Amino acid sequence: MPDNLSHLPPATPDDIRLLVKRAGLDLPEDLLRQFIAAWPEYEAMVRRIPRGWAYTDEPAHLFRPALFQE
Repeated sequence: MPDNLSHLPPATPDDIRLLVKRAGLDLPEDLLRQFIAAWPEYEAMVRRIPRGWAYTDEPAHLFRPALFQE
């Protein structure tokens, strides 16, 4: 099983409209078209994020201020 979601098919414009509606957004048609046009790049970026990592596998969560005190 892949550790990311890049293998999934891209969302269709109808899928995106449904997601916008479920989010409770009421966008004018022009803005909705812009959102749909931008969605594939956003979706591709988010799907490349590795899944299944422990919280402490991310270096940002291991910061210990005491180590930097003089």
